[in-house]
Order: sequence, then structure tokens, then C-alpha cells
Amino acid sequence: MNIARSSFKLFGANIVSSATAFLGIAYFAQELGAAPMGVFFLFQAMLGLLAIPADFGLRGAVEKRISEGESQGEFLTSAVILKLVPITLIVAGILLLQSYVNNYIGENVAILLAAAIILQEAAQFAVVVLKGELRVGETAVLRLARQVSWVGVSTLFVTQGYGALGLIYGLLTALGVMFVLGLYKCSTSPSRPSIKHARSLFNYSRYNVVSSIGGYFYSWMDVAIIGLFLSQAHVGAYETAWRVTTIVVLLSDSIASALFPQVSRWNANNAKSRIESTIQETITPSMILVIPSFFGTLIFSSEILELIFGPEFAIASLVLIVLMGEKIVQSVHIIFGKALQGINRPDLAAYATVTSVLTNLVLNLIFVVQFGIIGAAMATTISFSMNAIIHGYYLSKFMDIRFPYSEISWCVLSSVGMALFLEGLRSLIVVNNVVSLVTAISAGALVYWLLIFTSKSLRVKLVTQAKSLVS
Repeated sequence: MNIARSSFKLFGANIVSSATAFLGIAYFAQELGAAPMGVFFLFQAMLGLLAIPADFGLRGAVEKRISEGESQGEFLTSAVILKLVPITLIVAGILLLQSYVNNYIGENVAILLAAAIILQEAAQFAVVVLKGELRVGETAVLRLARQVSWVGVSTLFVTQGYGALGLIYGLLTALGVMFVLGLYKCSTSPSRPSIKHARSLFNYSRYNVVSSIGGYFYSWMDVAIIGLFLSQAHVGAYETAWRVTTIVVLLSDSIASALFPQVSRWNANNAKSRIESTIQETITPSMILVIPSFFGTLIFSSEILELIFGPEFAIASLVLIVLMGEKIVQSVHIIFGKALQGINRPDLAAYATVTSVLTNLVLNLIFVVQFGIIGAAMATTISFSMNAIIHGYYLSKFMDIRFPYSEISWCVLSSVGMALFLEGLRSLIVVNNVVSLVTAISAGALVYWLLIFTSKSLRVKLVTQAKSLVS
């Protein structure tokens, strides 16, 4: 598998799908306001948190075992049987406690939540099977189909006056589309399950579930706690800022998604040197878009939220800056995390995640009460930085990690130059509408890339990796 090509496919599709989702959220925010958006985001938060027991780390286990190339059908069928038990229990629990669920979210959506957890697990299962088959690039189509379906169907419902429920109906449709398309694309055929294969999956998943908990807590715990102590409007503003920051790690996510199954295969073949060199080569591309995004946000955070989403969302302008800084840490962590799991050490990833999750939970409970939504951003940034450091420490015990300090330093200097340019530009033009904002950001991006290409080492690396896409 060509990691660069697979990453590029994912990145291209993620750009389109994220742009679609971004435009959709901007439209829905303008039409509905912060509070209804908060209802939808709380629904997603519940869906994300319930996915922890529903999956119990099996997705990662399926991807890992199938990527090793042996008994793929047996692992597939054994995993399906294992997943039926927790999903059934969770659906029953939602239906029994539906009055509490409805009160927390703010709409009568418990039955829809039960349906969503089933559809989500089915859709994501199809994705990890494709990844395990080393067909990571093909999962891009599934991601794109999900976002296009969600925005399209949700728009129809919102225009008919369904409000937040319209967004939820759109999400259910999108998950269904993703599952059907994924099922069609998978080539692994079910085979007779066995206790042996189920035990192998469980042995991996019991540690991987902790890493999964870290991912879901990282994505949704802050939103869930904001929903407990603050208003739905605060939830809507905070999560909208979060969604803006996720755009800048699309390349990092794409690289990590392509990295894991290939590292898994190399580890099975004892190709340690290839893993080490690949980790080093992927760090700079993973960070190259995130660093300038942070410096650009320092200049235009208020304008991004107010002009694109509406005045109600400007209360999260400082949140946007803090979370954008956190994405710099995430761009490194995601490489270390996938590499550690790929070399079959989910136990160490689990230890790091437990520390981070507990820190995140405690800090969120303290900081949200004391500081509001900016407290949630601070808690997430501190805990995730800790997570990244511990992952890097554990990985260094098995791999020689050579961090490209000179290349990253040049990215920082180029970003500072871009920020100075933007500040000067801001004194010359008034950024008071979307067109002027996009123009300013585009000009800043051009300056950044011109500065990046003045570095010979970066220029050679980027050109070489671009050539590998078509080689």
C-alpha cells in the first residue's frame, strides 16, 4: 500500500466532505440559531459516548487482525457476533431511560438515538474492514457519501420546519447510506466463527477500548459537561468552534488512517526500520497545515465565528484560539498513537489514555463551572497534551523517533511571517463580510506557502512526496 497515495485520497475526499459539512453547519446555524444546534450536538455527544460500550474496542481489533492477512473471514464473523451483545443491551437501556435522555438533550429523541447507535456501529464496522484490507483510500468515498447525505437530507427537513429534528433525521439517513455503500465495497467474506478468533479479538480490544474511550471523551466529554452546567446555546457555540478546528487536522487524520494498517503489516514482518523512517517522514506533513491555522486564528477568530455562523457564536472566539492550538498537539499525537497501536502495543496506548481521560474529566468538571466554555477548551488542551507526551515516551521505547525540528521550526517562522502580514492587511482593509474574510485568509495562505518553499529541505520533501502520489 502506498501511504502517500492513500493519505492523499483520504485528504482529498475529506476536504470535500468537510467543506460540505462546514457549509451545511454554517447554513443550519444561520437558520436555526445556537440553541437548536446545541440540541443536535448533544444528540451527537450521547451517540459518541454510547459508542464506547457499544464497540468495546472491537473496531480497532478488527482492523488490526484483518490487516495481518490471516483468517480474515473468521475474524469478521466472530467480531459481528461479539458486537451484538453490547449493542442490544445499550438499545434496551436507552428505551428504558428514554425520559431522562429526552430531558437532557431537549427533544423527544430517545428512539432515534437507539436507531442511530445501531446504524453507526454498522457503518463504522464496514469502514474498519476496508482499512484492514489495506484499502484505506477507498474509505474516502464512504466519508464523502455520509456528509453529502447528511447535509442534503437535513436541508430538506430544515426547510420544512423540523428544526433540530431535521438534522437528526439527516444523520440517520447518512449513516444508513454509509453502511450500505461500505457493505458493497468490502471483499472479506464471512467464515465460520470460532472461540479462538473471538478470544484474539477480545485480547486486543480490551486494551484498545481504552484508547477508544480517549477518542470519544476527547470529542464529546467537554460538550456533555457543558450541557450539564451551561445552556444549549453554549453547547452550540462551543461545538461549532470545535468543528472549525477539525478542518485543519484533515491531512493529519488522513496520514494516520493510512499509517496504521501499513505499520501493522510491517510489524508482522519485523520491518522496524521502515516503520521508523515512515514515522519521521509523516510528522512534518501532519503538522504543516495546523501550525499556520493557529496563527491565522489569532488574528481572525471573532470574524470566523460571527461572519460565517452568526453573532450568537462569537462568544466562542477565545475557545476557537485555544482549541486551534490544541490541534498542533493532536497532529503529532495521532501519528504516535497509530504507530504504537500498529506495533501491537494497545496496552501502552491504553495506559496513556487512562491518565488523559481522568485528567480531562476532572479538569472539565472544575474549569467549566469556574470559567464557562473556555474552561472546557483549557481542560481538553491540557489533558490531550499530556496524552501526546506519554504516547511519545512509550513509542520511543521501541522505535528511534527522530523529530524533524528544523522543518517544524521553519513552519513556525513561516506562520509568524504570515500572521504579521495578516495583521498589516487588517489595518488596510475592513474584514466585515464573508468575501473579505475569505480573501484575507487566502492571501495569508499564499504568503505562508511562499515562505515554506524558501526552505530547500521542505521544498525537496514536499516535491518528493508529491511525486510518490503518481509514481
